[in-house]
Amino acid sequence: MVKQVCESCINWTNSIITKGSIVKYFLRIYHTIRHIKLIQLYYQIWYRIKDRFLSINWYKGYRYSEIRSFQINVDAILQTGYQEFTADNRFSFIGIHHHFKDRIDWNYEGHGKLWNYNLQYFSYLLDERIDPGIRKKLLEQFSEALLNEQVRPEPYPVSLRIVNILLFYNRYPIKDPEILRVFFMQVNYLECNLEYHLLANHLLENAFSLYLVSLFLDDGRFYKRASTLLIDQLKEQILSDGGHYECSPMYQSILLAKLFLCIEVARQSSLVAVSELAFLEKKAESMLGWMNTYSFPDGSWALMNDAAEGIAPTTQQLNQAADYLHLMPASVQLNESGFRKLSGNNWEIIIKTGNVCPSFQPGHIHSDILSFCLWYKGKQVIVDPGTSTYTISPQRSKERGTSFHNTVSVIGYNQSDVWGGFRVAKRANCKVFVDQPDRIEATVFNYGGTGFQHKRIFIAHSNILFIVDEVSGYEKFKSLSLGSLQFDNEILDVKEGNVTFDGGICLYVPNTTLAKESSSFAKKFNQLQSAVRITYPVENTTELQFHFL
Repeated sequence: MVKQVCESCINWTNSIITKGSIVKYFLRIYHTIRHIKLIQLYYQIWYRIKDRFLSINWYKGYRYSEIRSFQINVDAILQTGYQEFTADNRFSFIGIHHHFKDRIDWNYEGHGKLWNYNLQYFSYLLDERIDPGIRKKLLEQFSEALLNEQVRPEPYPVSLRIVNILLFYNRYPIKDPEILRVFFMQVNYLECNLEYHLLANHLLENAFSLYLVSLFLDDGRFYKRASTLLIDQLKEQILSDGGHYECSPMYQSILLAKLFLCIEVARQSSLVAVSELAFLEKKAESMLGWMNTYSFPDGSWALMNDAAEGIAPTTQQLNQAADYLHLMPASVQLNESGFRKLSGNNWEIIIKTGNVCPSFQPGHIHSDILSFCLWYKGKQVIVDPGTSTYTISPQRSKERGTSFHNTVSVIGYNQSDVWGGFRVAKRANCKVFVDQPDRIEATVFNYGGTGFQHKRIFIAHSNILFIVDEVSGYEKFKSLSLGSLQFDNEILDVKEGNVTFDGGICLYVPNTTLAKESSSFAKKFNQLQSAVRITYPVENTTELQFHFL
């Protein structure tokens, strides 16, 4: 009898736990999807049904179109995909090398979806160190696999591949009718499968690709639709301070590079009106102004949100391309894109003040409001942990989480509920109360979906930077708040409330015991670097003093 009662209690308890977990799961789903647009929901459902039956052979709308040529040079200035392919079917993307011993498996995902996407982008078509005949053979093999439905098309890689094929064709005109037939099928496929279910940079990449195709085909009807889509998306996605609304310097650079290419081609096309070209040029100058303002004096980026080096053109490359196109960067002040910058004598910091943006597509956002990166005398000293992977994993969760960034974590909570690789459920919000050239005051509300608040004040002097942290909310839990600083392994010594590190900086935190621990950060995908992290308790008010010697 006792055994039966115990078993009943255990079953009842497990039932409660299971029901609680289910409720929690559905609440997370609710807080995730309630922000999306109706158009996203509609296309999510429609594409999931349609993709079950989709065939590339449906799309034959441009089979016999003629491709014209242009004088294009900006793509060479902005090239990033060197050494992605070497002889004997060896490929290298996002820091991972792979050798296909026999025939190339274009569906290979042994290194994750992002690696496979890079394989299908065909950026290596533009690497002039590879024999053109070899590059054409790779394109021929892929076209055959696509035509035989051994590879399923997806709009994003199709968008990038179309542009790379056009640029390759512009240098080495393709005569193979099968390659051209499959190319036009992909164009028609993209036109009928725009990524309205995702929006954001995906839809903008779709628009760039269709716009360029319309100019290469010299097709007025096609151009009118592509131009309308591109202009509408640029108006929506590029904010008043020139930043792209996903707030990632990497995607900002990728999209600006594509806009530069569109401008160079548009200048040579009779289809493009003067007013439209002026609009594109103004957007490019605004975006370049944002890149220059966001970048540190050495051109490096604070790798905030999803960002990594080696994927997008550098700030230097973007400025070189702008010089070639005779474009001037606009003078901008970081604001709407959710960043602020303070500076002194040989130092600068960039601060993230933005909320989850855009609310309907937050896939590249990290939970790191009021985090900052510090640059001093030619290099970043306090760094963002960066992004090493897009694969759903503990590493991905850690890199998006609050405690891994240069801000304050309360009871280990994330400010916003980042989950599933690219999802965000309950969201914190930030309000900037003081926005001056030498002082920023802001507060994070709704921290972790609770009543906690984190207030942070930045005060800049020529040789001193003050950062004041204050956590309020549930008094009995305030002592469990922990501040974190990610250094790049240049720390020399830690003693009680003092940190001395190379380059002539001293960090002093009065009446506080600092802890030093091993950590890591990623400048590039799949390349973690060892580093040092300093943590400090935040009770009531904690003041950090950076003295620049």
